[in-house]
Amino acid sequence: MQDRLVEAMLTCWRYPDRERGWQTLRCAWPEISRDVWAGDYDARGGDGTSGDVALRPASQTREDIAEMEEAFGWLDAVAPDDRKLIGLAVTELARGKREVPWRSLMPKLGVQRGVTGVQMRYSRIITGICNAVNRRNPSRDVSSG
Repeated sequence: MQDRLVEAMLTCWRYPDRERGWQTLRCAWPEISRDVWAGDYDARGGDGTSGDVALRPASQTREDIAEMEEAFGWLDAVAPDDRKLIGLAVTELARGKREVPWRSLMPKLGVQRGVTGVQMRYSRIITGICNAVNRRNPSRDVSSG
C-alpha cells in the first residue's frame, strides 16, 4: 500500500500544471527559431551553454493516471486527520528518503510528544486501508501473517 501511495504521489507531481502553462503562453508563433546545425539547440530546451537545465518528466499514460486515482481513492475511507499523516509521510518517502522523519512531522500534525505513537498510528492507518481494499477477506488480511 505504501509503495503504491508513493508511486501515486510521484505521478501526481509529474502531472502537468495546465494553469501555469496557460499563464506562460504568449502566442502561437515561436519567438525564436533555433538552428539545429548551428549548434544553438539543446534537446532539453536550453541554449546548450548551461548544464543545469532540468530534464522534462516522462509523459504519463492512462494506466499511470488510473493507478494514481485508485491509490488516492483508498484514502476516502480514512479520517481527515489520518489523511494528513498519510500525506506527510508519503510525501517524505516520495522525496527519496529511506525512512519517514517522524519527529519533524510531529509539529505539522500538532503533536508534541510520542514519536512511537505517531508511527503506530501510521501503521494502523495503512493496515486499515489494506483491510478496506481487501474487503475484510480473512485469507488476505495483512495482520494474520
